Amino acid sequence: MPEATIVRQVMKTIVTGEHREGVCENCKTLLIKEFYMDGERKRVRLVCPKCGGMGRLIAKTYSVQPPTPPRCLRVKCLFQFFKDTLFCALLSGYHSKRVAYAEQNRHKEILERYRTGEPSPETMWQAIHANIKLKCPICRKYNKDPLLFRR
Repeated sequence: MPEATIVRQVMKTIVTGEHREGVCENCKTLLIKEFYMDGERKRVRLVCPKCGGMGRLIAKTYSVQPPTPPRCLRVKCLFQFFKDTLFCALLSGYHSKRVAYAEQNRHKEILERYRTGEPSPETMWQAIHANIKLKCPICRKYNKDPLLFRR
């Protein structure tokens, strides 16, 4: 009699959202339509009826997916899983701090990378540097890295 095997499929989705202002970037028309539904006030963002534009981007959010669990108990596999988990934590912290910084400075001129999240750190070293840059106001303003002694 053949044995039934259970295969678990892990579904990974990346959900993004955009926070935008309620005034058209091109023609300064109000884009927010407020209405009441079920006793609560709801806000709906619209496309500009005059020019088809949208509001200025405040911040774009990303969901960071956790790493796949190890399939074996070898030290190499467990160490790789630990490194992937640490990178996931650093990347998640970077994106949450980036969105908070962009929302605090929604009316100020900041670097576009803090609004869009692109380019995102791809290695652990880049994630550490990106988190340090978000903490340092001089590094954020001038896009300088204090740990790399280059000109």
